Amino acid sequence: MAGTDPTRLPPDTVTGAPAPLIVLSHPQLAENVGMVARAMLNCGLVDMRLVEPQEPHLEGRAIAAASGADVVLHRAEVFASTREAVADANWVLATTARRRGQVKPVMTPKHAAAEMRARIAAGQKVAVLFGRERTGLDNDEVSIADAVCEVPLNPAYCSLNLAQAVLLVGYEWFQAGSDAPPCEMVMNETLPAAKDEVLNFYAHLERELELCGFLRAEDKRPSMVRNIRSLFNRAQLTEQDVRTLHGMVAELAHGSLRRARKLGIPVDKLHAEPMPLYTSAPIFDSAFADKLTELFVWRRDVRRFTAEPVTETAVTELLEQACLAPSVGNSQPWRFVLVEDTARRAAVRAAFAAANAEALAGYSGEKAQLYASLKLAGLDRAPVQIAVFADPDPAEGHGLGRRTMPQTLQYSVVAAIQNLWLAARARGLGLGMISIVDPAEVRRVCEVPEAWDLVAYLCLGHPEEEHADPELVRAGWQDRIPMDRVVFRR
Repeated sequence: MAGTDPTRLPPDTVTGAPAPLIVLSHPQLAENVGMVARAMLNCGLVDMRLVEPQEPHLEGRAIAAASGADVVLHRAEVFASTREAVADANWVLATTARRRGQVKPVMTPKHAAAEMRARIAAGQKVAVLFGRERTGLDNDEVSIADAVCEVPLNPAYCSLNLAQAVLLVGYEWFQAGSDAPPCEMVMNETLPAAKDEVLNFYAHLERELELCGFLRAEDKRPSMVRNIRSLFNRAQLTEQDVRTLHGMVAELAHGSLRRARKLGIPVDKLHAEPMPLYTSAPIFDSAFADKLTELFVWRRDVRRFTAEPVTETAVTELLEQACLAPSVGNSQPWRFVLVEDTARRAAVRAAFAAANAEALAGYSGEKAQLYASLKLAGLDRAPVQIAVFADPDPAEGHGLGRRTMPQTLQYSVVAAIQNLWLAARARGLGLGMISIVDPAEVRRVCEVPEAWDLVAYLCLGHPEEEHADPELVRAGWQDRIPMDRVVFRR
């Protein structure tokens, strides 16, 4: 079991409290001494005394076996005899698995730990004596002790190595002074879910179970619902649990939608009305915030695509996410036109070439050469092309919020495009925006109302290469500018 956490109880914290001395009589191997040191520090014991060790206790094998418990080895003292090692102790406990024909109290480690705690609290010094790895303590050493500690194990086979014996006694010593609860629920960064959150999840789950037919037996429905709720009640759900369960249920429902689309089944036959993913406000943790920042960084304007197609299901779901964008007055003015016809795509490609040639004419010298070398569109390979328009006078929203700033309609469409961009990146897809094109020509090619404003012509597909920095930065056209150039305080 690994679990060292110096921030919870650093080694120098446990060295100050009075604790038993651990005395090893004639240890034979340096690595055994190192393993004892490890066992001791696990239990908050740091005072080791060695009686004539056959190998140096600071030898390399001992340090390695201590596995970070070096403080115990460096504090250890060496004595010439067992008598000298326990001379200043008021009470000595000998550990042995064999009865020696001596009249002494024989204690279990648990009882011995309580006895040691009481004596140390009274100001006495206590030593616990452990014998050689092969033969243990001899009779003379046991005779020095005031009591014997015997571990109640299998009487037919009671053989412990030195570190195991020290760990057993040390564990009981540490537990006798520990106030750790027998059992506790570790919540980490979440909290127990409020009953309202749990009931909202039940409503979400039961609705989906009803739609899929699981609760179709009306006579059994009440008892089935109660049993399902009891199942989750026993789990003592946290806020994070509820969010995860909402997501699971929603994804199962979305999975059925994806399958329905593939089979050509009308979606409205599966869902009478939309069910929100969250009926209570979600809480996003720091890990999610880090991932979101990473998503922003890797959202790049992609112009180099592979020939791998994008599924119809993926395109539909991306557009659904785009339509979740905020809009002025909730007008939802975005209009997405999927340009699939080969002739129409060729016409857009020709419009780009004409506009690009006109733009190139506006530069000269090195800037013109650099401009000519730039790849500014992915029209030749992008499997999905989308013209995005803004309806300048949508009936939705009833004009709210846009009378003084009508351009907010276009801003709303830009928000939808950003949603689409981030959602595509999250799926490993790339999106590129083409601005070098005549809006009137694109309107004509797409056969949309004359009043619609072209906001962007987008290319969507699998990126040929991945970069965290913009292509124009890599090409030397323009570096990113610092924040103090764009953020002002008044």
